[in-house]
Amino acid sequence: MEKLIIFAALGYPGAANPALPAMPATWAELVESAVAARQAGASIVHFHGPHDEDGKIIPDAWGRVTEDIRKRSDVLIDFGQAGAPWEQRKHLLELGTGKPDFFAVSLTNHDYRRHHPQRGDYDVYYSHTRNELEEYARGCLENGVKPHWEIWHQGGLWNFEYLTKQNLVAKPYWLEVLFGTPGGTWAPPTLEEINHRTNSLPADSVYSVAVRGTAGPIGQTRMLTFVIIKGGHVRLGTQDIPYYADGVPAKSNAQLVERIVRIATEIGRAIASPDDARKILGLHQQRRQS
Repeated sequence: MEKLIIFAALGYPGAANPALPAMPATWAELVESAVAARQAGASIVHFHGPHDEDGKIIPDAWGRVTEDIRKRSDVLIDFGQAGAPWEQRKHLLELGTGKPDFFAVSLTNHDYRRHHPQRGDYDVYYSHTRNELEEYARGCLENGVKPHWEIWHQGGLWNFEYLTKQNLVAKPYWLEVLFGTPGGTWAPPTLEEINHRTNSLPADSVYSVAVRGTAGPIGQTRMLTFVIIKGGHVRLGTQDIPYYADGVPAKSNAQLVERIVRIATEIGRAIASPDDARKILGLHQQRRQS
């Protein structure tokens, strides 16, 4: 069986919560969290970088965070904010030594509910037209960054097939299927739903599963164990569920990674290094700051 890629979604300072110590509260803490997640067994880390006061992306600041991580670790970098407009994100692909290895892009709308200790409950809405998805696909091809396509429900597969028919996506495809996020893109966090969605993926796909929100930390662990047995790859971290057990906050992203490493190792699945992940995902060059 293919080695297991562990993909750590680190969280970010804008979502920091004093009651959740594993969530990075500063950019320096995010860098430390990335380094520790790699040491624990993750081969890819995912984060959302700095924004200005109006909520707009600051590309150079994202690049500096990436360079700071690469000075200390060989972990692969995935830029998040998959539902944000192409016009805001396209410059993230032009950062030289600070550009990512992967670029998350949502294949469907973002429609989910979040909670913040000061702001309370609030909704997040984004959407990409198919024309914008084409721009994303072309931009990634032109800049040598592999898109990491998020599939929140089955409609995402229709959009993905639309892109592949235009030869806009290189094989192997890197697909992520998400479950349990509250809101209009919710999908049941069940084993049956994992089987249904992953069995529908196109040939030449490498997939990871992210289990969030309504699954809870124990449900997430059970589902990711199932994915490990099934042969897929896994995403977890404080951006998805910042608890180690029900009512027990995680101490760090590394702690969450360590549990998955332990489970995979005990059932005979080897853990992928960043070099292994490059081979599995078809990356041919390593971009590290010397």
